[in-house]
Amino acid sequence: MIFITGGVRSGKSAFAEQTAAQFGVEKRYTYIATGVAFDEEMTHRIARHQQDRQTQILSWQTIEMQCEFPNTLNMLTEQDVVLFECVTTWLSNVLFHAESIQEPQCFITEQIKAFQKQLRFLIEQGVKIIIVSNEVLDEPASAYEEVNLYRKTLGELHQWLVKHSTEAYEVQFQLVQRWK
Repeated sequence: MIFITGGVRSGKSAFAEQTAAQFGVEKRYTYIATGVAFDEEMTHRIARHQQDRQTQILSWQTIEMQCEFPNTLNMLTEQDVVLFECVTTWLSNVLFHAESIQEPQCFITEQIKAFQKQLRFLIEQGVKIIIVSNEVLDEPASAYEEVNLYRKTLGELHQWLVKHSTEAYEVQFQLVQRWK
């Protein structure tokens, strides 16, 4: 598994797609998109990412996912490359969905455990996985409990992802720093 993080519009998505291409055109490529077009800016960002993938030599199958991994991922093998874009959006989706549940913390914990279990399974199957996330942990603590829960949970999830990754990168201003 390869973990890539960086600031918003830092170039991390382009770097992730370039990293995926290193596995060769004979692989099957799956793009797991977690973004939800809830406003005009997000609609444009999603469209731009879709257009970027269409202009590549690689042929991407896109799977849209808000919280739970689709069962189709259980069919992937060592012939597959998965690009998961992105952890911060996925976690936001989980936290947003948890607000409507009676025991939100249980739901959040269950979703994170399922996420980790799915990634471990894909790794065991030999699937090449590239995980993209945003770096939002450099900001000072918030006055809002929900924001601090998000940051705490994201920080713990980032640590788990880096621990289980063979490579970890940070992208800022299209400059890439390899940390692992």
